[in-house]
Amino acid sequence: MPTVTVDTRRTNGVTFVETRVFAEVPHRIRLESRLGGPVWPPRSGGQVAAGWDERGVTREVPAGATGFGFATPAPPTEPAVELTAAEPIAGLPDGIGTWLDRLEERVATAETLADADGLPSATSAVESAGGLAGVEALAAALARDRRTVSRLSLVPEGLRQRIEGVDVPTATLARIADE
Repeated sequence: MPTVTVDTRRTNGVTFVETRVFAEVPHRIRLESRLGGPVWPPRSGGQVAAGWDERGVTREVPAGATGFGFATPAPPTEPAVELTAAEPIAGLPDGIGTWLDRLEERVATAETLADADGLPSATSAVESAGGLAGVEALAAALARDRRTVSRLSLVPEGLRQRIEGVDVPTATLARIADE
């Protein structure tokens, strides 16, 4: 099981979080912020770095040490970051990592849709999901994903819990769009 060390530094109202994951063999890991504010992930060319979402990061790490960092407006607390999933990846069939990345993206999109708390955020979430047709396709894909995840042991527990806990409010979003 990988281990994690975390350092935080607060400057000008921003907390910078530096995390190091130490693994003896390659793993697919999920790190989640436990701070009371949004995660500001690293960006390159204005794009969020691969594997990051509003709660943390899901990535493959090689054997040895791998660093991750993000910022947040929330003050530091303990623990600042938690390793919520770790699955060894040595010997996984080709394409599993890619499928898990896509599954993570679908779950993150569904969480954004489910968290929409008003017309502006719902409109933005629906647009980013590809409109109502995209929302409906996402809901159908998540239903298939739930069936698949229930039969696979290689899906990290944190991702398994997230997919079981999120519902895409398709009917509510369609009703809002008609208004």
